[in-house]
Amino acid sequence: MSYFMKKSLLYFVLSAAAALLSGCSTSAPVTATPPPPASVPEIMPEPAAPPVQAPATQSMLLDEMQKTAAAMGEAGGLAAVGTGESKSLELALNKAKVNGRRELAQMMSARFDLLEKSFSEETGIPLESLLLSGFNNAFKIIKEQQIAGSVAQALKYETTGDTFTAYAVMALDPKIIADQLSKEKELYARLQTTKAFGELMQEAKTFAAFKAAQK
Repeated sequence: MSYFMKKSLLYFVLSAAAALLSGCSTSAPVTATPPPPASVPEIMPEPAAPPVQAPATQSMLLDEMQKTAAAMGEAGGLAAVGTGESKSLELALNKAKVNGRRELAQMMSARFDLLEKSFSEETGIPLESLLLSGFNNAFKIIKEQQIAGSVAQALKYETTGDTFTAYAVMALDPKIIADQLSKEKELYARLQTTKAFGELMQEAKTFAAFKAAQK
């Protein structure tokens, strides 16, 4: 074999080997990895609003009794509503009257405080003066003799299941206050000329007219 032919054969072998190596080195196409999906913030449900409780409906009978007491108060008198509850009707009625008397005594105490303060301001006599002790004496007597055994101006009841609920309107005529104060001779001599006592007497007249109209 000639030198030329050997060289041509070597060239052919090398070319074939290079072609084979080139085919083997071809890399597979790289597949792009898709980006992870954007995270969606979790929406928390809003807490449910607490149920709105409807206010308890006041008894129509209690409302009626309160209006009766209010009318007496507007007419110059002192009036309070007492309530009592029991499975015994008699006990419920007695509780209502006792509670009504207690409320009435508190109202009278406030009325005496106002009268005493007005008298002190108008006359210049200090509240610590023994003269004003007549107010306290009158209050105690009215509470023990008038209110303690007072009769209900209105007394009604209603039932819920086996329970009785009673309502009692207890009232005090302002004339009783004026009459008792008139027995405190030293105090009364100064009191009856004051504006404060004049207002008390006007309340007594208005209440007397109110009672007359109710008959």
